[in-house]
Amino acid sequence: MLPCPTSDVPQRRHRPVLGDDRRTRAQESALWVSGLAVVIAPAWSGFDLLLEPQLAQTFLVVRLASVVPMLVGLWLLWRRPLGRRRPELLACSALATVQVEVAWMIPQVEHAEFYLLGFTLAIYASGCLLVTRPLWTGVLVAVSWSALGVAVLTAPTSMRADDLLAAAIYLATASLIGVVAHDQRHRLTNRESTVRVRLEQERERTRTLLARLERLSHEDSLTGLANRRRWDAELAEACAATRRTGTSLAVVLVDVDRFKQINDRYGHSGGDEALRLIAGALTSRVRAGDVVARLGGDELAVLLPGTDLGRAVALAEQLRVAALELGLPDAGPGSLTLSLGVAVATGRDAVPELLTVEADAHLYRAKTTRNAVCAGPRTPARSLPVG
Repeated sequence: MLPCPTSDVPQRRHRPVLGDDRRTRAQESALWVSGLAVVIAPAWSGFDLLLEPQLAQTFLVVRLASVVPMLVGLWLLWRRPLGRRRPELLACSALATVQVEVAWMIPQVEHAEFYLLGFTLAIYASGCLLVTRPLWTGVLVAVSWSALGVAVLTAPTSMRADDLLAAAIYLATASLIGVVAHDQRHRLTNRESTVRVRLEQERERTRTLLARLERLSHEDSLTGLANRRRWDAELAEACAATRRTGTSLAVVLVDVDRFKQINDRYGHSGGDEALRLIAGALTSRVRAGDVVARLGGDELAVLLPGTDLGRAVALAEQLRVAALELGLPDAGPGSLTLSLGVAVATGRDAVPELLTVEADAHLYRAKTTRNAVCAGPRTPARSLPVG
């Protein structure tokens, strides 16, 4: 059956989606940064052997020891929900471990510029890779300056003035670039999120409008029933299914008796109210898979897939009796009556045009007496009123 939308698309579903997306990106970036730190920190031992062979063994022990807390942080990042909840804290902790380690080495080495290069890499990684607030790069910068200051003050030998100046220049440059880059990336990310929110809002509005248009294109605005367009589509689809399966299909055409007189006496508003009352009575007595439609004016129709003649006539009789129980204002029960024509086809005989013609012929017979149900074969002589 063709769908007939009856509700709007829920609004503002995009916000949780965007929030989840941002948390996922933050976790992924933290995993990358922490993973690189775990790999690069001990790998730098190769430079220790080349540049500071006398300190290489000591530095290796320190590097391997620093890998332990970084591995713990990486494991916590990998786990959920902690890794999604605080990825920036765990990643910053891993990078801070690297900074403390390298800061301790710098005052002890002869080739300080190479170690200063490694010292700045963590700040660049935080500023250029982490998807989080710039605050965390600022925290890493503060940790780096503090660690270097403590290392210089507590070193067994004084650091040369040119190395100290180089350290300050390297670190100041990295701090400025890292913080500014992170701030700009953060602004761009927020701008992108805002644009995505607006685009999603527009998509929601478009989906809502399309749903309304779809409903209007298949729904009668007065009664809420299916309109003629949807009826034709449903009837064609039901006939095709009946021909495939060899089952039965029933069509009931319904006409409101003396509808013109109702309009003349109660006005168009009274006629509209009569149609709404009858539409409610019909829809409340059919199955979920049946279709009730308003074909135009006071003519309605009911499509009953998988229904034989006996069941269709019984339902039509129920509908006729239900209409008698309805009443217009100042008129009471019995002021509304229906004439109903029933047609049934089985298997290959289910053709929309033939079913409609047959049901219409029976409806015409029913209207000669009014307040009647007429059903039977297509031959008019055998089309007898029922009820």
